Amino acid sequence: MESLFYGASMKKLFTVCFFLAVGFQSRATYQLSTNLKNAYTLLMHLHQDSALALISREEMAHPENQLAILFRNYSDFLNAFLSEQKNDFEFLKKRSAERYRQISRMNAEENSPFHLYALAEILLQEAMVKVKFRENVSAATNVRKAYKLIERNSVLFPTFPLNSKLYGFLHVLVGAVPREYQWLVDIAGMEGTIPQGLEELSTLYKSLEGTGYACYREEILFYLSTIMNSFSAHEPFSVQLQNWMLPYTMNSPLIRYSYCNLAMKEGKNDDALRILRIPFDHILSPAFPLLDYKCGLASLRKLDRAADQDFLRFVHEFRGMNYIKSAYQKLAWSALLQGDIRGYHDYMEMCRDSGTAWVDEDKDAMTESVSPQPPNVPLLRARLLFDGGYYQEALAEISGKPIADFPRYRDQLEVTYRLARIMEKTGRKNKAMEYYEQTLKNGSSSRFYFAANSALLLGSMYEEEGNSYRAEEYYKKCLSMEDHEYQNSIDQKARAGLDRLKASAVISGEK
Repeated sequence: MESLFYGASMKKLFTVCFFLAVGFQSRATYQLSTNLKNAYTLLMHLHQDSALALISREEMAHPENQLAILFRNYSDFLNAFLSEQKNDFEFLKKRSAERYRQISRMNAEENSPFHLYALAEILLQEAMVKVKFRENVSAATNVRKAYKLIERNSVLFPTFPLNSKLYGFLHVLVGAVPREYQWLVDIAGMEGTIPQGLEELSTLYKSLEGTGYACYREEILFYLSTIMNSFSAHEPFSVQLQNWMLPYTMNSPLIRYSYCNLAMKEGKNDDALRILRIPFDHILSPAFPLLDYKCGLASLRKLDRAADQDFLRFVHEFRGMNYIKSAYQKLAWSALLQGDIRGYHDYMEMCRDSGTAWVDEDKDAMTESVSPQPPNVPLLRARLLFDGGYYQEALAEISGKPIADFPRYRDQLEVTYRLARIMEKTGRKNKAMEYYEQTLKNGSSSRFYFAANSALLLGSMYEEEGNSYRAEEYYKKCLSMEDHEYQNSIDQKARAGLDRLKASAVISGEK
């Protein structure tokens, strides 16, 4: 009798739970509430605990709001992306899969523009971390699924502004795919270019001001700055972008890091160093070791030995994989500039034995760590000063020196390349082109990056002059060179140049 009663009770309980579940699914909503907007801003400022408290408050007040699921994923994504820890990555993959299934069960794609958007966002967040951990094929699969979801969402909700956020990001990803993975893009039928994505994101940033989606502007700035720093040579827009970013640098470690990347790329080293040394407005702003790395780099470009403190702080506090080799290389350079040969070799040994060689800076450091000879000191000083925007000081390091001071083939290539860079930045473009041509002629078959980058920069100079024929010629010449340093990043910039030329030709009616 008891077993019968128990069975009947369980039947009733199951029935109640079933109807509650059905009722919950039918009441599921997507509301970008004040709690979630504020949580999003806190997440972008890396205040994880405060953000999660607001997300919990939203879940208590509105358990039907499915956007809280997405915002929890943002938190796990940022943690895994920035920490670069394997256990954080595995946790993100597990929770992302669970959240994706949870949102998928809502069957609400025609009721809210956030439904398919949230699914696509979760896939892309996971993909970005997968790339860091070299799971490239799996990441590409995520990107393909996200692309299809946002295509569908754009048909259902063509005026939903956040479609452009994901579309812009996806178009850049497709345009930047390295040549060895181009087949994945072709199979998936995805299309996009870096200039296209850049235009979509910059237009969206401006259109969101004063709207209910304005909280997303900070994330868009992060994407724009990353694209500009990695792929683009369009300096006038870079100046505008830095103006947009500057107010955010006071509270956001991510935007401060991105702003300084752009400033340093354009030779505004003193400006970057000033921003890096300003205390954050919020006294409890979280530690962000990459800012120490960037501060060390800016100081080293002034040939300031104080850079050592920043690099040492970075390697001691950062628990991730990237830029560790690069930091030890920079410590070695600092020692070399002081005449400390033993210190140089000690740091290069640490460089060889630490971190990974996945990003370009670490690959460059690893290559140097196994080289039998340290860099040529005058060339190293010239390179650092040039990268800091101290062009006359850089020129003084190498100008008029006899060829005997640069006995190695690599150094001779770098001399003409460095002179070309200095001439270009100081407005002597004809002389710059001569030196670029000389570098290209002497180094086109070498593994060093100087010739390939000379072709890229010649293409950019001709593009600025409006000579699209010559620009295309040099961009294609750049892409024809293989197996050199910085292959992927240089190729991506050359392809972006060709895409700009193609878009310009369409607009002008030439093709």
